[in-house]
Amino acid sequence: MLRTEYEKSEWDLQAYGCRAIAIDNAIKNYQDPLMLAASMLSDAQEIISGEYGKPDTETARQFMNRAKYIIFKMMREEKNA
Repeated sequence: MLRTEYEKSEWDLQAYGCRAIAIDNAIKNYQDPLMLAASMLSDAQEIISGEYGKPDTETARQFMNRAKYIIFKMMREEKNA
């Protein structure tokens, strides 16, 4: 099923908390995008721990989805290289 640009954008917002293009732009600013993914996973851990307030599982989920997006993108690029 093909999604419209609007549907894709809405899906990105609920899954990542931002649009996929924002993640792609962030990747460009990192020498090692996998370190960015690791950092996002650490952020998710902090949010879940509740050390800084009430645990926010929705934001943690979005951080984890962003990290997976980066990991899968790097895997695809390596496979296609």
